[in-house]
Amino acid sequence: MGNRFASEYGPWAIVTGASSGIGEAFAHALAERGVASVLVARRESELTRVADDIHRDHGLQCRTLAVDLADPGFAKRLTESVSDLDIGLVIGNAAFNPVGAFSDMSSETLNRMIDVNDRANVLLANAFLPLLSQRERGGLLLVASTEAFVGMPYSACYSASKAFVLSLGEALWGEMQGTGVDVLVLAPSATDTPLLASRDMGNLKVHVMSPGQVANIGLDNLPKGPCVIPGTQNKLMFGTMRLLPRRYVIRKMGQTLKQVLLRSRKRSAAQ
Repeated sequence: MGNRFASEYGPWAIVTGASSGIGEAFAHALAERGVASVLVARRESELTRVADDIHRDHGLQCRTLAVDLADPGFAKRLTESVSDLDIGLVIGNAAFNPVGAFSDMSSETLNRMIDVNDRANVLLANAFLPLLSQRERGGLLLVASTEAFVGMPYSACYSASKAFVLSLGEALWGEMQGTGVDVLVLAPSATDTPLLASRDMGNLKVHVMSPGQVANIGLDNLPKGPCVIPGTQNKLMFGTMRLLPRRYVIRKMGQTLKQVLLRSRKRSAAQ
């Protein structure tokens, strides 16, 4: 499978948000399939660590680009830095996800969320889809969230930003039909990342997947767009939610996230 994958989506991929979590897992999963990555994130030291780990574990050299995706000039810097590479896959994974009441969010926080979660993916797709189309093969994978399927109280801007990613990816999937370029939106639920670890989930029963599981499901489903939800339990849960009254779902999700937020604040205050 690795050789087929590399011939379709290699020899190079771009992964944003590659310094930890799902992005780091994508870089390792790609290396296992014979595809080298351009690792993009803000933290240069963490990008170097990931690149070193991939070279040690898989024998592939990665490139790193330390850049803030909230900066609209990042796309120009990225395209210039990879102009000598044959890019076959672009993964828009970076996200900014603060939780709290919308009225408590500063304008700077809200703007950053929109810049990183939405504008960055628009610019990424705009920069690389024409190049992928010229190759007549390759892929674009955008990471959304199951929050894209319902407006989430206490995560209002984030859930809205991921709904934007879902809509963008689905539309681009439609536009790329017949070009040889695959587009997929990956919509994970709870994933075992540093972000989840920072939140006190209490006794809340959620199906937590590993970043590696999520990344591999995304790569396996690239030709099967427009959207995939990793995990059978997650698919069933969010499929059922679509059948319930929307007012009920929003209230229940809001109550759940409010409790998570309160527990996390108490834990932080006690430390």
